[in-house]
Amino acid sequence: MHFSEIIPDVRDEKNKIYESNEIVFIAIVSVICGADTWNEIESFGKTHEQYFKDRLPGLSSIPSHDTFSRFFSILDIEWFEECFRLWVDDICHRIPGVVAIDGKAVCDNPHVCSNPSNGMRSKLYMVSAWAVSNGLCLGQKKVDEKSNEIKAIPELIRQLDIENCIITIDAMGCQKSITQLIIENKADYILCVKDNHESLRKRIELNLSEDMRMYLCHAKRYFEENEGHGRSEYRECVCISAKNLQYFFKGWTGIKTLAMINTVRKIKDKESTLETRYYISSLEPDPITILKSVRSHWAIENELHWVLDVGFREDDDRKTGNAAINFSAIEKLALMLLKKSDIKLGMAGKRKACGWDEKTRDKVIGIKTIEKKRET
Repeated sequence: MHFSEIIPDVRDEKNKIYESNEIVFIAIVSVICGADTWNEIESFGKTHEQYFKDRLPGLSSIPSHDTFSRFFSILDIEWFEECFRLWVDDICHRIPGVVAIDGKAVCDNPHVCSNPSNGMRSKLYMVSAWAVSNGLCLGQKKVDEKSNEIKAIPELIRQLDIENCIITIDAMGCQKSITQLIIENKADYILCVKDNHESLRKRIELNLSEDMRMYLCHAKRYFEENEGHGRSEYRECVCISAKNLQYFFKGWTGIKTLAMINTVRKIKDKESTLETRYYISSLEPDPITILKSVRSHWAIENELHWVLDVGFREDDDRKTGNAAINFSAIEKLALMLLKKSDIKLGMAGKRKACGWDEKTRDKVIGIKTIEKKRET
């Protein structure tokens, strides 16, 4: 597997038994096949030792769980994430479209993980970029313990090729510096505006009020409705141009559109609920594009965060430091390989199928299956 071969080895040569590509390859394959801890990686490796020896010439034995833990604890997270991004660039053939950026906390025990200094209830908080059109994680960035997403998001954006993409971020990423960075990188943005920018939200709310829209006579509307499984949902997007309102939105680089999305949900016999959200965008006022892009943003929750929680038990993780961050990248890599496979099963089923069958495993990993010689 090419990815395991580009990982730098930072260990001292003294007493080194295993090559870095051997450790990384065994770890990735084991995670694909259902392992979620260092102990499980060791166990899978030992029960499939001949499989790994056939594909790793020179491998003497399977490393212990302590070896895996130590290796990924000292492996520089910046190097590992850069290798991850290079690998993604090599396989995804990026199609311009929506790139959703969002954060996720990983916490197994809120009482143990609480950090009163910054309000984060997690030992690890990661910001990830998800390419909606091809279902790939383009990169991730750890949020420092004494910081928040506001600092991590720009660092992640700088490391990605986002030209001609539409960047969607929730309210935390609604910052003037982030709009400038996105425009400088030749992309567009749709940013949610909530009470963390109360004056901005009220200004948008005023300009999108029904009376103001009737007075300005230039609002554009689009709505859609869905029903199914006892649930109905009505969505309406209203957009107006911000070109004549630049004086009121100084510092928001590239802003062209103010948008409001009203969502009415009704589940069975319960009362309907109304949710209204406000956005700024560098796109032209096209309510269809705005609404569909905003809806697609939640793919990062449904296709990445939720799958990592359920399919990879990420919220039960007890790793810390570099090991936790590097293991998160391994899980995302495994997730993408499994998503690209043609196995007609859920994520847990795909992992089991790879664990049970060598040919399925090799096909997912992208290596040629080694035919065993039959004894006559």
